[in-house]
Amino acid sequence: MAWGRSTDAMLLSRLVANGLGVEVADLVEGRLCPACGASDHGRPSVRRGTASAGWVSLSRKGDVAVVAWSPDAPVGVDVDDTAAGEEWVRREARGKADGSGITGADPAHLVTRLLTAPEGLVAALAVDAPEPWSITLT
Repeated sequence: MAWGRSTDAMLLSRLVANGLGVEVADLVEGRLCPACGASDHGRPSVRRGTASAGWVSLSRKGDVAVVAWSPDAPVGVDVDDTAAGEEWVRREARGKADGSGITGADPAHLVTRLLTAPEGLVAALAVDAPEPWSITLT
């Protein structure tokens, strides 16, 4: 997981490259909509050649961005104003990890953890895997 500026287009690729021990140039970042298959919107994805580089998630609020990557299991991350509340960011993170988004049924079975966020923000991470798992901040 990494925090950065929302204008940093390479934040997600750098996190994945660091985790895999490869160069950013070895990766291709894109998007894929699970509903319609379009690549101009939808979930972020990172590939290494023709293979998936694991599961990724991205969230932005104002000039803050948070990204998450897992080589082993689907992940979801969300950041929002504290007014949105902890349960809202947990729900958003679960929907991102599950692929159902905010409009689908709540995948409440997914484990979520609140993250330490910058002042005025609240954030959560969800992983579609049984515990124990850990969070590494880079």
